[in-house]
Amino acid sequence: MKKLIVALALVFAGSAVVHADHHKGDKADKQAIRAAVFDYFHGQGEASAERLFRAFDAENSTMVGVVSGENGGESVRSWKNMTDVLNNWAANENPPGGDRDGEIISMNMVDDRLAVVLFRSADRFYDALTLGKVDGQWKIIAKAFVLQ
Repeated sequence: MKKLIVALALVFAGSAVVHADHHKGDKADKQAIRAAVFDYFHGQGEASAERLFRAFDAENSTMVGVVSGENGGESVRSWKNMTDVLNNWAANENPPGGDRDGEIISMNMVDDRLAVVLFRSADRFYDALTLGKVDGQWKIIAKAFVLQ
């Protein structure tokens, strides 16, 4: 019985993955997702509040990251108020600039309203960004990152 349950779970999980992978999304959605991701990336690099707040649903989004801990190890840290985070990024008096190297590694869409983007920023970090489409606009609703 246990083997049957495992086999059924694998079949259903596999079909869900295939369904998600086959969904391509339309060109306009992909462009809008890409624009939101690069508004975030360049907005942080330029310390641009306009671009950052255009990219994120600041009031409702969150961020979590694996960061260096106090004892030399790693720990998980979370930020539940992205409005404060975005304002801090925009207040950076010495931003790294907009010419930084960054790229979208992958983009997957589900149901025309949810997307997951893996993003690489030069040699600084990797992001897993979750975007939601609300009232026709793509916004980052969650960010998870690891430092490189």
